[in-house]
Amino acid sequence: MTESEGEVRVRSVPVRRNDSFVESAMEFGGGIVRLGFSIFTLPLALLPPESRQHMHNATKELMYAFASLPRDFAEIAGKSIEKWAEEGEEPKGEAK
Repeated sequence: MTESEGEVRVRSVPVRRNDSFVESAMEFGGGIVRLGFSIFTLPLALLPPESRQHMHNATKELMYAFASLPRDFAEIAGKSIEKWAEEGEEPKGEAK
């Protein structure tokens, strides 16, 4: 074996690129989003580790809350729709 200890052989894999305008625009937009996120999170990086962990946990809980909103709205709407449907149904023998 001719490799020295600690070296790893890496196989070169060609990267397929398509230089379309849409792809370039998406990469640019992604870069802008990453830059904004980095600027937004810079003050968090300056916090002590314990405070940073609290902020991370709070952010995660906030994301879960926003993710569960559609389900909660759907459940509320479903109950209202069922109530409305029950009110609209009249027994056949009764006429107003």
